Amino acid sequence: MTAVAGPVTAGRPAPVLPPADAPGPGQVPRLAGGVELLGEYQGSGYSQPPSLVRRADGQVIQMSALLYRVACRIDGSRDPAAIAELVSEDLGRSLTADQVRYLITAKLLPLGIVAGQDAPAVPPRANPLLALRARGTLLPERAANAAGTLLRPLFRWPVAAAVVAAVVAVDWWLFAVHGLGGGVRQVLRDPMDLLVVIGLTVVSAMFHECGHAAGCRYGGARPGVIGVGIYLVWPAFFTNVTDSYRLSRAGRLRTDLGGLYFNAVFMLALAGIYGATSAEILLLVIALTHLEMLEQLMPFVRFDGYFILSDLIGVPDLFARVAPIVKSVLPGGRRDPRVAGLRRRARIAVTAWVACVIPLLMFGIGYMVLRLPAVDRALWNAASQQAHVMTAAAAGHRYAMAAVDAIDVAVVALSLAGSLYIVTGLARRLTALGRRWSAGRPGRRLLAAAVGLAVMAALAAFWTIQGQFRGW
Repeated sequence: MTAVAGPVTAGRPAPVLPPADAPGPGQVPRLAGGVELLGEYQGSGYSQPPSLVRRADGQVIQMSALLYRVACRIDGSRDPAAIAELVSEDLGRSLTADQVRYLITAKLLPLGIVAGQDAPAVPPRANPLLALRARGTLLPERAANAAGTLLRPLFRWPVAAAVVAAVVAVDWWLFAVHGLGGGVRQVLRDPMDLLVVIGLTVVSAMFHECGHAAGCRYGGARPGVIGVGIYLVWPAFFTNVTDSYRLSRAGRLRTDLGGLYFNAVFMLALAGIYGATSAEILLLVIALTHLEMLEQLMPFVRFDGYFILSDLIGVPDLFARVAPIVKSVLPGGRRDPRVAGLRRRARIAVTAWVACVIPLLMFGIGYMVLRLPAVDRALWNAASQQAHVMTAAAAGHRYAMAAVDAIDVAVVALSLAGSLYIVTGLARRLTALGRRWSAGRPGRRLLAAAVGLAVMAALAAFWTIQGQFRGW
């Protein structure tokens, strides 16, 4: 799974007069440490393609051409008047020193792009919906770049064509001729083989992330760390390929598809080992890898398919467009700049995606919230039963079975914790939304509190009735 930092929209600088606290004529602005100017977002779905800047913390910021040109001309030696003169030449329009001071003070400084005593101690960061949480590093940036450089030749087109042709041949032989019965029977006979399947599946997932790093490196960008985190309720590997924003659309798609491509390479390696050993269990791992690849193509959560669709449309972070799209179609709703600025085809594609993702998320989250006590009770019972089986297996010196049961207990416990985490996170988001909606308006705040209490009471009543009906 690819993890990419979502862009923060800087907005368009409509006002042109400087505020009262704008820097004086003698002050010379400078960029904050570690800021990188990535250039125009290529293959954009916007009518006016935005430009991208990356801060030292890895956050990518999306801004207008005017703001970007001002940032480009800040070198620590030019004053606002000199910057205004150069930007005016770049854009073919007149810009004054006061206007440059306003852009720096009101736009670039709050985003952490320009250094100064008034710069925020903690610059704003995107908090994308359904993002990866609790991240940890497995391979640091230097090691990830080394792995990407080493594996980069696999993306040369003769090699890629040979891999695709070989995978098609292996799949035809496996599913149409040989079958998976031998691998299934082997796992049923010996639980230790199930540990082998799990281990190879983890290796396949890790190699998948190396594919993203190699694809990013092949295009000329530098991948970040490779790590592991929690996505929804499951552990997931990730690769930080934020630098791929500087690539063309083809380069970004290569990065997105690199993981799936390396899954195919891994399957060919397993097929080669099977040819030498005749170990049927390897064929079962190949089949499971196909299922993982299909799962990764889902475009409605932040799997590879989501980023592939995003780059095909040319709109980064599709989830950030859900609320603007909904507002634009409601009666009396205003056109949000994040929607109005899209090209017609991109707007249609994003709207269609939103029309699909909203009912899916509402159904999934709604079902989880309504059935939360029943689901958590079932998960707790399953974890308790597996723990007893694991203890009995260990006492009987059946350590392979005990290890398999321990993995089952961990997965069930993680699902239990994940369901609670999602619900509490949703409650925090709704609370924050209510606070923003009612800020400075006591009447709205009272209404938001009443609605929140009513929803909580309704859920408590539903859970109580459901528990009595089921005999909890």
